Amino acid sequence: MSRDVLAVCHGLSKVYVTPTGGIEALHAVDAEFRAGEITAVVGPSGSGKSTLLKALAGLDRPTSGHVTVGGRELAAASPTVLRSHRREVATYVSQKASDNFVPHLTMREQDDGRSVPTLAEFGLAERTDSKPIELSGGEQARAAFALALARRTPLLLADEPTAELDRGSAGPLLEAVRHHAGAGVALVIATHDDDVIAIADRVLRLDRGRVVAEGAVRPGGRTAARAGSSDQVLFARGVAKSYRHGPEAVHAVVEGTLDVGRGEVGALLGRSGSGKSTLLALLAGLQPADAGELGVLGSHDPTALPWDALAFLPQRFGLLPELSVRENVEFPARLAGLLDERAPAVERLLDRLGLTELASRPPYETSIGQQQRTALARALVLGPGVLLADEPTSHQDAGWRDAVWQVLVEAAESGTACLVATHEEQIAQYANRVWQMDSGVVKYATIVG
Repeated sequence: MSRDVLAVCHGLSKVYVTPTGGIEALHAVDAEFRAGEITAVVGPSGSGKSTLLKALAGLDRPTSGHVTVGGRELAAASPTVLRSHRREVATYVSQKASDNFVPHLTMREQDDGRSVPTLAEFGLAERTDSKPIELSGGEQARAAFALALARRTPLLLADEPTAELDRGSAGPLLEAVRHHAGAGVALVIATHDDDVIAIADRVLRLDRGRVVAEGAVRPGGRTAARAGSSDQVLFARGVAKSYRHGPEAVHAVVEGTLDVGRGEVGALLGRSGSGKSTLLALLAGLQPADAGELGVLGSHDPTALPWDALAFLPQRFGLLPELSVRENVEFPARLAGLLDERAPAVERLLDRLGLTELASRPPYETSIGQQQRTALARALVLGPGVLLADEPTSHQDAGWRDAVWQVLVEAAESGTACLVATHEEQIAQYANRVWQMDSGVVKYATIVG
């Protein structure tokens, strides 16, 4: 196996010029990446991991310094050279899985069928004729990585490829990473995942755009939620939902039964594609159920509930790009005419979720993890009676993951009933109840404390 240096960064710096001022994403980064090795790029949200990967992919030019990949200097390369680099040398997998696809093409059509064997290895053999929108977030993540591997370029750059995957679903992806590294591919993976770090040959730790010898984990208490109230405010009874996929029916939710009381944190735990997101969408009123009964705060029509009653945090955030981080958080309060009254809550959430220094920036000038925390702050700003949160920590490092759970616990202690869909098994230390979901069936509940 070759261990030759494939890519080198020397003095690499990147400053984004925005209407709100300059943002230094990378500062004088020196690093090298070898063929046949796995490099894990780690660090808190906003530390520059994604920017480094995009520079290596030829998607983002550095402000200063050098990026050389396969003997090509990319910093001042022509558009023609950069296109050749992206076609022949480097494959980039975006952190947002849906951004890796042509939306109107099926998985098979994305690359004329070359990835079909790899899709099958990732448990997606039956999804090759599905379009991206028909896949769950976890299935999209696996499919995006399969398409990237099928390109067989010497450099593969993946931004948080396991963020939306449970450990079982991530297993084939990690095995593929090991296999392709053994075949000589240089893999550079931005990650918060301990399992990815465990298989890496090298770890490059960033903090505020700088390479550091070791990164400090932001402290976050691991206090479990207190026993909640028995006052039931959210329930589902025998809920079912199916979709048509060509001639076949996809049974996303087969039997969904659960309930959450006021002041409780409930967790819906399961693998990607198990039906968690669909059940939350049904409870939020975003889709109608085919069968069963559901209720939120005494209403059987969640669409009629205002934001201070029912708040929903989707996996895709839904932030308004023309508004700043602060304005996005304030938006529900502004609509309700309660902006002055909720001003202390806005400041508290911005502070607790590490957003105060970013408050004047638009969302696209922040990292994906910071955008996710902005969406959570927006969901909680009115102190809703019920919060439905879909994978709220999928893009957080360990420290911020703890901080997010603590904010959810605090919301529950203030009376909000929180139902969280997640694949993270650590949820048990925060939740009052944990339901396991598999193949569309909510199987059992564990009562915690």
